[in-house]
Amino acid sequence: MPEIFPDNKRWERTGRRSEQHRVDLSEEELANAARCEGIKQEHPCKNPVFVCEDCGNYGCSQETADKCTEQGFKNDKCLHCGKVGTRSLVMKDEFSAVREKWDDSANPLHTETEP
Repeated sequence: MPEIFPDNKRWERTGRRSEQHRVDLSEEELANAARCEGIKQEHPCKNPVFVCEDCGNYGCSQETADKCTEQGFKNDKCLHCGKVGTRSLVMKDEFSAVREKWDDSANPLHTETEP
């Protein structure tokens, strides 16, 4: 290993630069979690999807805003209502219901009953 000089402060940052922050989930939760269908840096995102327990917003969680087309959270903050700590993991079998609920609430002109 190369010698690190005492006046070199840049070496401390290099380990954190490429570090990816993973969600603390069990293997079973990760296997059954719904995956994000958005595009992140011209590739499919495939991160776990979360839902806000307050407003119903759903999407993946990223470290910075506008990183994914279907992003719903920045770290632990909901990008719709701005609350922190209200996200919960969405499972594959729950994803269609969460999506329908959000689409219905986001479109107030949408009506279920037609003549």
